[in-house]
Amino acid sequence: MTSVLVIGGTGPSGPPLVERLLTAGFAVTIYHTGRHEVAFSRPVEHLHGDPRDEADITAKFAGRHWGVAIATSGRMRALAALLAGKTDRFVGITGQPVYLGASQPTPRGSLALPVPEHAPRQYDAAGYTGKVAAGEDQLMEQHRKGDFEAVIVRYPGVYGPRGPLSHEWSIVRRIRDGRRAMILPHDGITCFQRGYVENLAHLVFLAATRPAAAGEAFNSGDERVMTAKAVAEAIIDELGADLELVGMPAPLCRGAYPLAEKSNLVLDLTRARTLLGYRDVVDVEAATRLTARWLMSPEARDVQFSELFAGSMSYEAEDQLIAAWRAVEQTFALATEVISTPTTTTSEVLS
Repeated sequence: MTSVLVIGGTGPSGPPLVERLLTAGFAVTIYHTGRHEVAFSRPVEHLHGDPRDEADITAKFAGRHWGVAIATSGRMRALAALLAGKTDRFVGITGQPVYLGASQPTPRGSLALPVPEHAPRQYDAAGYTGKVAAGEDQLMEQHRKGDFEAVIVRYPGVYGPRGPLSHEWSIVRRIRDGRRAMILPHDGITCFQRGYVENLAHLVFLAATRPAAAGEAFNSGDERVMTAKAVAEAIIDELGADLELVGMPAPLCRGAYPLAEKSNLVLDLTRARTLLGYRDVVDVEAATRLTARWLMSPEARDVQFSELFAGSMSYEAEDQLIAAWRAVEQTFALATEVISTPTTTTSEVLS
């Protein structure tokens, strides 16, 4: 029986990943802080510690060896260095912000889509993404040296149960609070790559177990990408809500609905499909509806959702913006009427 170490394992995609490993017959150890415990279907060894503390990592991993190590949290560079010779394969989870230009807000985005794994990456040493790119390079260097087989999986925007980073909460919160209208930046035309937790877990499982994955980097996410408006409409429909979506330019309403404020970003999943045989476990629209139901559940009520993902705009500010925008729309409607009626003067229409 092959042993697998999952560093993290209790976050959004961790439990479905662990369950897939258990179902496949692997002996699983999870190394995590212990702040969030999960009841798994089969026995799992728990190592409690700090995956960002090199001394603790060294102590916990002393004398141990695993067939596969999957780093879903913690400092990947330190973990990879300390696991050299202690695992046969190291799977590092990074993210789509590593791509150069991937984090530009709409309308400044200029990336050619879909983004392949060989696209330029961000090496700004002062930023998080620069450190991620350096970590990825370290993994591949360790692969070449023979420390272990290295595999990289780049996560998109993660959604589903258990996660505090939820773009979808922006809509569900308004529905729960009885709101009748919601700002929709740029009319929700953004197509931003998301990944449902069950789908991501499946792809990581394949990356951890398929021989063809060795030495490769893989984009991950749902095979189809919904517009931000389609995400909102699916949630509204699933919850049977009456919530009007009011479109306006994104620069005017930052913090209203962050998913729609992003530039278009679609990841190329060809490599995962061809080398790993990846296909979605749950269709993107069905996954969006399942997420909406979870966000309305009692379990989600104690979660502190990040404003960076769910939005920071107050309802009072939103109402003021909607009122101002409707006044602007009325003015433009009058101007359009003037243009389409040449025999009528502007003063006559406005009076």
